[in-house]
Formats: sequence, structure tokens, C-alpha cells
Amino acid sequence: MKKPLMYRIKWEKIGILLTIALAAGGIGYGYYRDMQASELVEYRVEVEQGDTLWGILGRLATDKDDMSKLTWQAMQDNHIEHPGELQPGTELIVHVKKAREL
Repeated sequence: MKKPLMYRIKWEKIGILLTIALAAGGIGYGYYRDMQASELVEYRVEVEQGDTLWGILGRLATDKDDMSKLTWQAMQDNHIEHPGELQPGTELIVHVKKAREL
């Protein structure tokens, strides 16, 4: 006598396939979202006595910005090798994503 269909289905395999499909969809969506062109706003900031790169960027960034990526990009854009040695009077160019209005 054959078992009923409910007992013959390999539920573990179906669960694994669904998990893989959901993970692939999530990764694909994340990649798609990150690849969307976002408008950048350029700020020119003059370094003052006691300023740090992190502090300057913290004033310009929104809560959606990744500070480590923003710091790396600012260092690349301004050819900064030692961020702890910013000189007062130096002009920094910082590009941040334009905040979208709700």
C-alpha cells in the first residue's frame, strides 16, 4: 500500500529550496538597492583648530550614511593619508548623498 502524498513529499528539501530562494532574493534586492544612482551633494568645509575628519563628516552626514565609507571616500577625494593630522585652514571637499524629502 502506498503512503499518502503528504508523507511522500520531502518537506526538508522543499524548505531548503525555499530558504535558498529567499536568501538569493534578499541578496539581489540589496545589490539592486545599492546600485541605484543617488544624487550627491558637495560640501566645502574649512578645517578649524581642533577639528577631526570624523567630527566634520558627522556634522554633514545623515543617519543613513555609513560613516566608515564616508570617511574612506573623503580621505580618497582629499588625498589625506593621516586623518589625525588635519591642518587648520585646509579646505576639504565632502560628497554626501542628498537626503530625500519624505
